[in-house]
Formats: sequence, C-alpha cells, structure tokens
Amino acid sequence: LLVVSVGLTALMVGVVVAWYAVRQEREFQRLIGAGDAALAQDQTSSAIEAFSGALALKRDSMLAHLKRGDTYRRRGELKAALRDLREAAALDPSAPRPVELLGDVNVATGNYRQAIAHYVSFTQLDDRSPRVLYKLGLAYFRNDQTSEALQPLQHAISLDNRFAEA
Repeated sequence: LLVVSVGLTALMVGVVVAWYAVRQEREFQRLIGAGDAALAQDQTSSAIEAFSGALALKRDSMLAHLKRGDTYRRRGELKAALRDLREAAALDPSAPRPVELLGDVNVATGNYRQAIAHYVSFTQLDDRSPRVLYKLGLAYFRNDQTSEALQPLQHAISLDNRFAEA
C-alpha cells in the first residue's frame, strides 16, 4: 500500500509539473506573438512589455532577448539594445541575427571598430549575405579603413550584382 501511495503521489507530481510546463510554454508563445503584433502596429512600448513578460517566463530565451533588443534598437534606446543583443548572442553563439544587430547598434553609436568586429563575426557564421558584407564595408569606410572596405564590398557584389549600394 505504501509503495502504491508513493507511486501515485509521484505520478500526480509529474502530471502537475508537465501541465505547468505546457502552460508556461503556451504563455511564452502568446507573449512573443503579442510582441510581434505590437511591432507590426509600431507600438514599441507594448512590444517591449510583451517581450519582457516572455523573458520573465524564460530568462534564457535567445529569441525573447533578440526581439526585445531589436525593439529597443528601433526606439533608439541603444544601451538597452546592446544589453539584450549581447545576451542573445551569448545564449546562441551560432545565431547570426544578434551579431548583425550588435553591429548595427555599434554603427548607430559611432563605434565602428566594434561594429566591424561584429560584422566580421557574422561573416564567419554566414559569408553569403550581401547586406552584411555591405555593412562591413561601410563600417570600414566610416572607420577610415578604405582599403579594407573594398574586399567585403566586392564580395557583396559578386553575390548580388544588382546590389546598387555596394
């Protein structure tokens, strides 16, 4: 009887834990969706609130850090953007998007040397993005490294010969 009671108790605890995990995941997904919907309507405050709620549920979510960091970037809150984007990049070092956005935020702050480092890191993850290669070339140019700017710009054009900016 004791063994059966312990077994039933363990089963009930397992069911409750599983139910809670599913409920938490659903709420996380709902908050991410609400943040995306708010962004689609250019309501950045609501988006940040939703993404922050998602982070309250999952502190280690690269996606929530990325989305909130990008939203802060759009609002011009660059310190907050850097914080979240650094966290996103640390949580998933193989994800190129946080690295690209880190480069963009550093360009916006005038820190071209750091932007170059991020864009170079991006090209180590994905060297087939003409857009990022262009950003790398432009960061080199703005950092008065015009000779270094040529190679990424030529590579961008070789990937997309219609890329007028490059």
